[in-house]
Amino acid sequence: MTNETLIEDLTLLRLPQWWENPWFLLSVPVVAGILLYLATRWWFSRRPPVTPVPEAGGPPVHEEFLRRLRELRERHDRLEAYPLGIEVSEILRGYLEARYRLGIRYQTTREFLDSVAADPRFNPGHREVLAAFLGLCDAVKFARRTVSGADQDGLLDAAERFIRDCAGLAPDKGDAK
Repeated sequence: MTNETLIEDLTLLRLPQWWENPWFLLSVPVVAGILLYLATRWWFSRRPPVTPVPEAGGPPVHEEFLRRLRELRERHDRLEAYPLGIEVSEILRGYLEARYRLGIRYQTTREFLDSVAADPRFNPGHREVLAAFLGLCDAVKFARRTVSGADQDGLLDAAERFIRDCAGLAPDKGDAK
């Protein structure tokens, strides 16, 4: 056998008879499909199951964030717009993350608003308030927009109204704006 006649010599080999059997040809894809199915089940069973985070004992979520807003309101006269915008945005984003289990802290405002556009937990009013609030916070944080004292109070009021509305609480007595 030389290199020139190697291919010709292999074509003269006869295939085994079981190779030509139609049952064998039918069983090959079936067995391959079963093996693929079992391998897929095994692969996905290796991942740890996603378990919901249990509710933490203690006070409701909104109480902590309303307390933080009250503390921020007490000292907001000493803050400039930039640190105030960062803190009030962080409070509201933290509330949304704790209440609705959303990863908002790692999303841009646009990504978050797109993700809640069809979320039934947020009504159109909530989405409008969030868009306006987060837009103003972004303008203060990233564009360093200067805002008046009334706008700063408006940021704090909007965050408090949103948290109270989501928690099903009545508006605060001093929140009749």
